[in-house]
Amino acid sequence: MNPNPIEDTARVAGSSSAPSGAETLRRIWIVEDHISVRQLLEAFINLIPGFKVVGVSAGEAPACEAALRLEIDLVVLDLMIPGIGGINALQKLRSLPVPPRVIIYSGTTTVHSLQLALAHGAAGYVDKGDSIEELKAGLQRVSEGGIYFSQGASRLMSSLMRSGPGGMLKLEPTEFRVLELLAGGYSIKDIAKEMKLSDQKVYRTRQSLMERADARNAQDLVRYAFEIGLVGLHRAGAEASEAAARAGEGRRPD
Repeated sequence: MNPNPIEDTARVAGSSSAPSGAETLRRIWIVEDHISVRQLLEAFINLIPGFKVVGVSAGEAPACEAALRLEIDLVVLDLMIPGIGGINALQKLRSLPVPPRVIIYSGTTTVHSLQLALAHGAAGYVDKGDSIEELKAGLQRVSEGGIYFSQGASRLMSSLMRSGPGGMLKLEPTEFRVLELLAGGYSIKDIAKEMKLSDQKVYRTRQSLMERADARNAQDLVRYAFEIGLVGLHRAGAEASEAAARAGEGRRPD
């Protein structure tokens, strides 16, 4: 067992070109930081007619490079990946000149993760707690130009739709950036300086995020940012604790 799957390097599978006269294959890249999950996904997807895994990696960079070379059609992306995190990886992939379609395949399915994934261009969302057959259905639907949600994701979306517009938490750009910086270890004063805002504005934004995310304190808010893939898992152990501590620094600004 590899105790540190993050260190595993990217691997490009065999030739992605189909033999002359053969069925055109949908070329898939898997971004997942756990080796065993990547191996299982690769084996499963390669058994689906019309699909072929052409590469796997723990982070988004190799997938972006392959997409720039027009070597992939679709990316299966985990949210909790090292480095910049799944949501930022999704943004990078979708901002490419010829962006591949992206399916989120994650063990984290929350209001925020669904909203962020949709807002940044994901074409599908499959909860790892659902049947692996859901991923097969998602790949087929998305490759045909559709959108797909697995049962777990669909149930959450349905309940949110029934609850009305107020049930959906929409992050404005300022809120998104404040949350990202909090999770990156910035204090309120650091964020105010970085974003050219007053300390009071940053404090109020943090408090609003905490209330809407049902976070009991700033540490819960930082932890949530990691869980939904807003930032990567590069700040582990003591570093993550330090980020949470700094996010909760100080009392209300005067």
